[in-house]
Amino acid sequence: MGATLSTTYGPLVVFSQIALFDWRKCAREEITMPAPPFQPPEMKYPPITSGATVRQWQQQMKNRGWNLVPDGKYGPISERICVNFQREHRLEPDGIVGPITWRAAWEAPSTLAPQAPAEVLHVGSYGDAVAVWEEQADHRGWPVKHVDSSFDEETAAACKALQAAYGLPVTGNVDYQTWDAAWREAAPA
Repeated sequence: MGATLSTTYGPLVVFSQIALFDWRKCAREEITMPAPPFQPPEMKYPPITSGATVRQWQQQMKNRGWNLVPDGKYGPISERICVNFQREHRLEPDGIVGPITWRAAWEAPSTLAPQAPAEVLHVGSYGDAVAVWEEQADHRGWPVKHVDSSFDEETAAACKALQAAYGLPVTGNVDYQTWDAAWREAAPA
C-alpha cells in the first residue's frame, strides 16, 4: 500500500486531491466560516390569498362571464378559473394573478365559440358536440363531473345553472344561445 498524502491548510485537510473540512480543528482554533447567502424559497402560490384586491379580480372575472363568487378568498376555485383564463388567453398557466394576468382580466378580448351544432343538445344526446360543450362549461366554472360525450342529468344541471347566470330561458337544453354563452365573456369594462 502506498503512503497517504495529506496537507493541512488551517481547518482544511487535503488527502490526495480531495479536500475535507476538519470541524474539530475549527472549533479548537475558533475559526469561523461565513454562512452562505440566504436564498428564500421560490414562491409557488399567489402572494395575496385574501382581501379587497382578490375580490376585485374575482368580480372582474365574474363580469367577464366566469362562474366565480367574489368572496375575496383566493382558493382552489379561483386558482382553477385563473389557470383556465390564462390558457384561454395564451398566458403562462401558473394560477397566479400577476401583472400580466391582472391586466388581461380587464383588457383581453373575449374568445369566440366554435360553430354551434345544428341540432339542440338535450338529455340523451351523444357525441363530440356534447363533449366540447361539457368541457367548456366545466372549464368556465359550471362543473360537469364526467366530460364523456353523453348529455345526462348532470350535464343538464350545469346547463341550467349557466342559463340562469346569463338570463337565458332555463331549459337544460343547449341551443345556439346556450352554446355561445359557454364561451362568452362580457365586454371588458
